[in-house]
Amino acid sequence: MSHERLRALTHDALLKRNVLVNLAAWTLPALAALVSIPILARGLGPSRFGLLTFSWGAVGVFSLFDFGLGRALTRLVSVRLAGGHDHEVGDLVWAASWLVFGLTAVLAALGFWLAPTLVDRFMKVPAEFRDQAVGVLRLLSLALPPLVHGITLRGVLEAAQRFPLSAKLRVPLGVVTYAGPLIALPLGGDARLAVGIIVIGRTLYWLAHFLVLGRIVPGLARPRIPPRGAVRELAAVGGWIFASNTVGPLLANADRVVVASAFPIAASGWYGIAAEVANKQFLFTGALQPVLFPALAASYAPDPQRAVQLMGRAVRVTLFALFPSALILAGFAHPLLHVWMRSAYSPVAAQALPWLAIAVFINTLAQVPFAMLQGAVDARGAGILFLVEFPLYVAMLV
Repeated sequence: MSHERLRALTHDALLKRNVLVNLAAWTLPALAALVSIPILARGLGPSRFGLLTFSWGAVGVFSLFDFGLGRALTRLVSVRLAGGHDHEVGDLVWAASWLVFGLTAVLAALGFWLAPTLVDRFMKVPAEFRDQAVGVLRLLSLALPPLVHGITLRGVLEAAQRFPLSAKLRVPLGVVTYAGPLIALPLGGDARLAVGIIVIGRTLYWLAHFLVLGRIVPGLARPRIPPRGAVRELAAVGGWIFASNTVGPLLANADRVVVASAFPIAASGWYGIAAEVANKQFLFTGALQPVLFPALAASYAPDPQRAVQLMGRAVRVTLFALFPSALILAGFAHPLLHVWMRSAYSPVAAQALPWLAIAVFINTLAQVPFAMLQGAVDARGAGILFLVEFPLYVAMLV
């Protein structure tokens, strides 16, 4: 039974289909971003658009506030499902859920209370937009628990290789994230309204997971009190995953935070445009990694040769898929951004894009061995590598 389940969850045809499903699921949100960003840049103006791009970056950083529990849950659930131990999945899911809720509720309260201080001390916002900046930070704080828990629950769908079901939830979310703020333009262009629409979309995305979890394991969506053993296992696996997952998003988004704090908020908007373009290379790894990670976790112990085979294929596919796009972005940054942004074009963004495109490409290649190390071999090793890299990166950045 367990061998047949493992083969079914790591079958080549299934994995290829799921990667294609993920790529297709990113298409509509990417088109929404392509169309919406120039309109938002012109309609909101530099300062309010800077607050919006800051919010997009913050939503990405929020994934670290699951304290490694989301990734640990995906790893443990994939192993349980591959071994035929479906009855243990519910305890793991709700152990992670209660821990995430408790931790993020405290952070949300602190963020809401400290929002005025954070704006005054760390964000160079013109006086006329201070209230909007405070409101944006408070909205993001309130969104923290449902946003993080939604990401955690998505990991359960990924562990079961149910990517078509996950895509049905993610596509509307991606469209709302980029196109939703357009609603704010005819209503005065308030940054709080633009970000509030994103928060509503994230909350609905979170709630939708409770409707579909029962398709993985019957009764999975019903709250329960988990045994201590499930909590301990999650904590043991999640500790080092938390270390690497905390530092990883900080490394990926710290440049935006530094630009927002060291330069006028308008500069954050222009730099954010370049970063958004370069980061679109992650659309491919965003399609590949969620499929690869649970497959590696499920197969490494019972069939390590299969895990190594999967990793090698993933590296080659990533290289061939993304090298041309990185070359184009680095070599034609000025004309591409000029055609796209038109009257909102800034040479500042064009100067940053080539370097960001190259850096992101290198990062995409590193994602594959990282998934193997964290998901299957030794999460501690991945955590140590990130902890060594982080202080060196920050020292060069500041």
